[in-house]
Amino acid sequence: MGKYQEISRKAADSFNKHDLDALAKLYAEDAVAYDPMYPEPLRGRAAIRKDAATFFRGFPDIRYEIITTLEKDDRNGADEIQMTGTHTGPLETPTGQELPPTNRRVELKGGAFTRLNDRGEIVEERRYYDVASVLRQLGVVPEPAEEPVTAKR
Repeated sequence: MGKYQEISRKAADSFNKHDLDALAKLYAEDAVAYDPMYPEPLRGRAAIRKDAATFFRGFPDIRYEIITTLEKDDRNGADEIQMTGTHTGPLETPTGQELPPTNRRVELKGGAFTRLNDRGEIVEERRYYDVASVLRQLGVVPEPAEEPVTAKR
């Protein structure tokens, strides 16, 4: 197991324990995380910690599973992940509003490409997942139509 995979596993373990301090320490002070939920990147360890805290509050049972890890070298890699949880707590949206608990279960598959510095801290993370799927599962946006919509002839 290389350095990237070691840090990746520590991140998953810290996340599943809801250990914000241990999770935050895996990121460099000036780390940047790109997340499709946010209009701007999360900048800095404190912002990344706050993002995790938001999810722990909204999904107290949230779990993070690494499905596959691809390690380019000791400092670069990618993970295919799955997150599952039930929305039983208030969830702060990127606009600062709170989404009240929907008591709906969410299953989210996605990926993250991550780069480490020479100290083994995460300096850049690019997260990829289907935001619309999450919003549908929460009941915030409607399910897609059963039949495709076609133009009248």
